[in-house]
Amino acid sequence: MPAQRSAFSNQKYVSARATARRRGVYGRIWLVLLTGLSLLVGPSRAVPATGPAPLIIRRGGTYTGSYRSTDSQVPCITIATKEPVTLRNCVLSGAGNLIEAKQGWAQLTVVDCRGYSLLPSQDQVQRGYFLVADAAQSVRIENNYFEQTAGISIYQWNGDGSAAQTLTVRYNQAKNIDSRYRNGGGTLTNFLGLNGVRGLRNLEIAWNEVINEPNKSLVEDNIALYNSGGTAQSPFRIHHNYVQGAYPYPATAAKFSGTGMIVDGDQASNQGFIEAYNNHFVSTCNSAMNIASGHDVYYHDNRLVTSGLLPDGSHLPSAYTGIAVFNAYNQASFGNFKVDNNTIGYVQWGRNSPYQDRQDEADYGFKILTNTQHLPNPITLQTEKDEYIRWLGKVRKQGIRLGPAAQPLLSSSSVAEAAR
Repeated sequence: MPAQRSAFSNQKYVSARATARRRGVYGRIWLVLLTGLSLLVGPSRAVPATGPAPLIIRRGGTYTGSYRSTDSQVPCITIATKEPVTLRNCVLSGAGNLIEAKQGWAQLTVVDCRGYSLLPSQDQVQRGYFLVADAAQSVRIENNYFEQTAGISIYQWNGDGSAAQTLTVRYNQAKNIDSRYRNGGGTLTNFLGLNGVRGLRNLEIAWNEVINEPNKSLVEDNIALYNSGGTAQSPFRIHHNYVQGAYPYPATAAKFSGTGMIVDGDQASNQGFIEAYNNHFVSTCNSAMNIASGHDVYYHDNRLVTSGLLPDGSHLPSAYTGIAVFNAYNQASFGNFKVDNNTIGYVQWGRNSPYQDRQDEADYGFKILTNTQHLPNPITLQTEKDEYIRWLGKVRKQGIRLGPAAQPLLSSSSVAEAAR
C-alpha cells in the first residue's frame, strides 16, 4: 500500500540521518591522556600482560594480555601511534570502548581476541564498541569473539586501498550487538558500521558469524555502509556472512528501522561499487537487505529467511520485507543496481507476496529484482535453524576457523559473568 511505502521510506530517512549525526562525533581525531592507566611501550614481539588495568599503546609491536576498564569514558586499549600494532590473544572487558584508535593513520591488526562489554558506568550511555577506528591507514580484524558490545565503527579512511592499506573483517564471531542504556532505552548501532569510507579498494567483509537474540540485543543495520563504497575496478566485497537477528527492543514493538544490511547515505557520488553475495540473513525485522541510496550495487545469490516468529512462537509485528530498493534521498544518480538470484522466504503477517503471510520483495517502483527463488510455505523457526546448519556446512567445506584459536588468559565464563 502507498501509505506503508511512504512511512517506511520516511522512517529510514530519519533514522539514517540520526545515525550519521551520531557517528559524526567520531570524526574528531583526538587522544585523551588518562591518568592512572598502565602504559606499555612494546618491542616487536608479544608483550605479556601486566594486570587488568587499561592500556595506552604509544609504540608499534605485538601486544597480548587481559585489560579491563569499568569507566565508560576509558577504553580498555587506546592506540596512540601510527606505527603498526598487532593485538593478539587479548581478553578485554570494559564499560566503554574495548579498542579505540581515533588518533588517525592507525595500522592495526586484531586477531584471536575476546571482548566482553560491561554495563555502562553512566546513565544514557550505550555499551562500548569492540573497535572504533577513525581515519585509519589499515585495519584487519580476524578470528575474534565479542559479546554484548556495540560492534565495530569505522569512520573515514587514510589508506591508499592497496592490499596492505585496506579494511578486512573476516572469521569473527559476534553475539548480541547491543546499544541499550543501563537505565532503560537505547540508541542505534551496527555489527559493522562504515561512514565516509570512500573509494576504498580491496575491502573484504567475509565469513563472519553474527547472532543477535531477541530482547538481549539492540542493533539497527547489522552491516551499514553509509556514504561509503569501493571503485569500479575493486568494489566492496561482502560475502559468506551469517547474520541472525535484527529486532527492536522489546522485540514485539511495532516499529523498527533495522536490517541485515543496507547501503545508505546522502552523498550519492561517494556510495557505490558494492557487491554482496552468498550471505545468509535470518530473522531480520523490517528488512533483510536494503538499498536506500547510491549507485552500482550488486546483490546476488544471498539467502534471506525470516519466519516472523519469536522463539516462543509469538509474532514479530515489525517484520516487513526481504529486499527493498528505494530512493530515500531523491538522488538524481540513484541507480545502476542489480539484484539477482536471491533465495527469499520472508514472513510479513497479513500480506500475500508471493504467498500468504509473505512479502519477499517490496515494490517501490524499481523493477530490478530478477530470478528470485521464493521458498515455499511454511517459513518456520526450523527453516531459520536450517539456514545456520547450511552456512556451517560451507564453513567446514572451506576449512575456515571461526573465532579465536588460543585459550583466553581469563576464562570466557568468568569474564562473561563479570559483564552481567
